[in-house]
Amino acid sequence: MIKLNSINSVFFDADNTIVDHKECEKLALVHLFKNIKIDYKEEYQNIFRPLDRQLWDNATKGISNIKSEEIPTYRFKKFFEIIHINYDNYSKANFLFSEGLANSVALLENSEEIMKYLYDKGYHLYIVTNGLVKLQKPRILNSSISKFLSDIIVSEEVGKPKPNPKIFQVLMDRHHIKASEAIMIGDSLSQDILGAKNCNIKNIWYNPEGIANTTGIIPDYEINNLLELKTYL
Repeated sequence: MIKLNSINSVFFDADNTIVDHKECEKLALVHLFKNIKIDYKEEYQNIFRPLDRQLWDNATKGISNIKSEEIPTYRFKKFFEIIHINYDNYSKANFLFSEGLANSVALLENSEEIMKYLYDKGYHLYIVTNGLVKLQKPRILNSSISKFLSDIIVSEEVGKPKPNPKIFQVLMDRHHIKASEAIMIGDSLSQDILGAKNCNIKNIWYNPEGIANTTGIIPDYEINNLLELKTYL
């Protein structure tokens, strides 16, 4: 058993590490369709999800003609075209989706159990997430894990997303945390693990699907279940 004795602060990613983003997204789509008075179909998420992700990924990589600020409305234009729905108020669609997302509360399995375990052990727990404050913070603050958290920091607040080290540095400066005292847990090698490495923070890759790591980003540790954190902390 490996115990990391120098650690007193645990940084968690939000979506797909602690928060069930897929379920939150579904709740947001249901909210959208209910308010525009169109029947929602389960297959809609299977269409929207990859479309949305591809648009954001392409913008991040700089290989898209669509500007980042245009994606929130453009994605609904494309989405409604694909599912053959005649609805063209894309700004309203985005507002309703965002409203539903902000108010959705869905945690991944074992999230609350591991948070309570670490909290009871005396660790200071933080959420370090990319995204918009108005979408990310309510979902976490309205959940059962909020009582265990010392702080939540969202990339919008600092102007730089993970893996940029700024988001980690701002949080560490705010709470007087040394890099040697922190560890980052997240599901994304390119954001969470690389971001932690950029700050010399120990890191654990949460890989529930057991996917092969074909990148050059090597995590310090890897787990398939959040409860495996008890091995280290």
